[in-house]
Amino acid sequence: MVVSSTMMFSRCRFPFIATTLACTALILAGHCQETEESTSPPLAKIGVLLDTSAEMGFLVPQARKEIRLLNEELDHLGRTPVTFREMEGASIDRESSITVPARKNALYALKELYEEAGVDTVYWITALRGLQSGDGIFAIQQLLETPGKNESKRRLIIRHVWQDQLHAGLSWIRKPPSPELDTLDPRNFPEEWYRLLSEDRGLVMRSWQIPPEGFRNQFAFPYRIANATYLKKLEGGGREALMDQTWARQLTQLHGLEFIRPKEEWLQTLTGRRWLFESSLVPFINKESLAARTESIFDELRAREPIEGDLTRIPAKKLGVLFGFGYVKSDLDQMRNRGDRPVTYWKHHYASDLALVVGEIQENQQAYQAREIGTNHTQRVYVSEMVALNKPHQRPAGPDPFAVQMAKLVREEKVDAIYFMTNGYLGGGDYGTYGIDEKLVALAIREAGVPIYLRIPFEFGPVPISLQRLVLASGGGIFFGTADDEDWQMSVPSPNWPDPGATP
Repeated sequence: MVVSSTMMFSRCRFPFIATTLACTALILAGHCQETEESTSPPLAKIGVLLDTSAEMGFLVPQARKEIRLLNEELDHLGRTPVTFREMEGASIDRESSITVPARKNALYALKELYEEAGVDTVYWITALRGLQSGDGIFAIQQLLETPGKNESKRRLIIRHVWQDQLHAGLSWIRKPPSPELDTLDPRNFPEEWYRLLSEDRGLVMRSWQIPPEGFRNQFAFPYRIANATYLKKLEGGGREALMDQTWARQLTQLHGLEFIRPKEEWLQTLTGRRWLFESSLVPFINKESLAARTESIFDELRAREPIEGDLTRIPAKKLGVLFGFGYVKSDLDQMRNRGDRPVTYWKHHYASDLALVVGEIQENQQAYQAREIGTNHTQRVYVSEMVALNKPHQRPAGPDPFAVQMAKLVREEKVDAIYFMTNGYLGGGDYGTYGIDEKLVALAIREAGVPIYLRIPFEFGPVPISLQRLVLASGGGIFFGTADDEDWQMSVPSPNWPDPGATP
């Protein structure tokens, strides 16, 4: 564009016209900065409302970290920072409601962001769980229809996401759970939420959701969908579909931020590394800043105490230490044989992360045997259960080997507590598929009253909510991040033993 405008200027016999045309071309190319700044509308102000309820899980510390880094970048560029608020739950009712107290009514948080903080768009990261009335949704609609500061238009983007839904991945479509777990489940008639966001009032961002017919303009599809099951349910057919990204471009124009990665797709299974490097949660400035932010966030979220640091915090006279990891043998072999070539394939990254953890495990065992550590008179019984699979969809024969080892520690070794470090993988799908038999684990420890203390390194994926409930019911605890990382201070699910009669 710049070259052609220069040629146009040199050949034109009317300098004034030539200058105007050249400047017009330069504006289109983004080089006539003074004119562009004077004609471009100001960027719309955005605020983030984060749901911190227990079901959000690892998304709470992730969002906190990403928003903090985003605001540091914006401040460095001299741009308005994102306004950030936290609130537990997503209950909604009219103002002065008796049913939903003000501190739990999301309507007040939304009003504060729109009216007091003066934001134009609220990006609400939430599972949408809670008590929600028609009056409350109508009040939000009235709030959106009221012009904002300088008569600007108000919008609401619902980032409908929570940990269990991410863990389920594609299986959420194949085997949907009960309707009470998903506010936007088709069986719950979610049209009221989509109707709220119609007429350019907002969007729903959600993976593996089938939006209601007639409201698909309010749904943020990814760049590409390559799953025949989903496309069939969407009544699109075929094995692949490239989806319209106009919604993403419009949001970028409004806010000067990107809301989805270029060519992003929904993940079928969840690992910590893959989630961070292939998916988007908090908006970002550009792909270069996103790359740096992702590396930083991944390092922070995977940071943890060394194994010895975990063990010394467990009150027990005789401690069972169980390391249980599953992997596909060919992935580990290929990773080891790659030589000096950089790791690019996500499964090889997983195998590389596993190799690092196994090395740390061996060092801890050797140090304990040499009595270099473990001098606090706590006796330990170490057990390692490494499950090598030939194929990802294969499962080991017989009962869950991790649960079997726990039963042996309890019955044969008479341990007071169990430290369980694992990736939770026992085949049955790609990495990120959890195969731990929670009912068998409960059977192994419950009668003896032996608590479990659990550590799942973040790179392998977050701790499933159901497994958290089991561990807390045992009287044990879950190790998240490092002890001094306040971002991991969050709500945890209520303790609960698995239902012995429930089907998996």
